[in-house]
Amino acid sequence: MKVIFLKDVKGQGRKFEEKSVADGYALNFLLPRNFAVTADNASRVKVEELKKASEANKAKEAMELEEKEKKRLEKHQALEEFRKAQHS
Repeated sequence: MKVIFLKDVKGQGRKFEEKSVADGYALNFLLPRNFAVTADNASRVKVEELKKASEANKAKEAMELEEKEKKRLEKHQALEEFRKAQHS
């Protein structure tokens, strides 16, 4: 049975990967636990939307992290300048 993984499953597949697995494994383990969905056209479209949303979220998180790091560096530089002024 062809499935599309919704989560990483150790030794089986990675998130958003389409792969053939044993029918019993898919029906008894992957599908009931929402680790995967059957690979049909409707689920491919839905998974593609999830993938795009996930990538957009990762990009947003990266930008937020970059902003935080920039602010942290600015505070650090201001503190260093203050310390130098105190010792002068």
